[in-house]
Amino acid sequence: MLRIRYFGHSTFALESAETSLLLNPGIWDGEPVVPDDFDVRVIALTHHMDDAVGNATAIAENSKAWILGNERTIERVREQGGRPWLLHVLRPEEPYTIPGLSITPYSLQRADPDTGERFENLGLYIEMGSMRVGYLGDTVVRGPFGQLEMDILITPVGGGDVFPIKDAVSLCIDAAPRLGIPARASSPDQVSKFAKYVDQFSSSTVPMVMEPGQVLEVMWAAGNEFRYTLS
Repeated sequence: MLRIRYFGHSTFALESAETSLLLNPGIWDGEPVVPDDFDVRVIALTHHMDDAVGNATAIAENSKAWILGNERTIERVREQGGRPWLLHVLRPEEPYTIPGLSITPYSLQRADPDTGERFENLGLYIEMGSMRVGYLGDTVVRGPFGQLEMDILITPVGGGDVFPIKDAVSLCIDAAPRLGIPARASSPDQVSKFAKYVDQFSSSTVPMVMEPGQVLEVMWAAGNEFRYTLS
């Protein structure tokens, strides 16, 4: 079984019987969305900006968690005082594997909200708790994710410096995950449109809209029956 907890924006925590993973514990409007004392084993950051890095250094210090990211991101964490022995550079298409968790990063792109300049954002293919999860962070491109087999896809929506809604919907249609979870929307209308269009145009994917604080539990029952509950 895999438990997926949504903190808001682009921040999720994944937990299985073997380990736990925190994704993009960002700072928004000057406030972290994850408390410093959150207990986790691995933290993965898709890029170097505050809405991904957030208070990852403080969380890692308290829980002795690994921090994963590309070279620019790890350098940012190191400048913030991150412990060198807890830092690991992710390189595109080189899996990071520990018991109960495998993460394969892919080089995607994010747009700077102020300048429009593009820089690397890692898309993460996560194998954990018998599930395959695609997490695209704050991307404006899909990369290879339209061809990867996924049970769950977490995709940004909203346009501007991340995917517009139509691209997120198109990715769900092509990748055909069992669940499609929208993230980083700037308005409820964007989320409702994503859910409406995925439901209308994708026969394989159930749109799963999560509110901050909710937990999604997914599992395989009887070996091959996909089940999920949201609470």
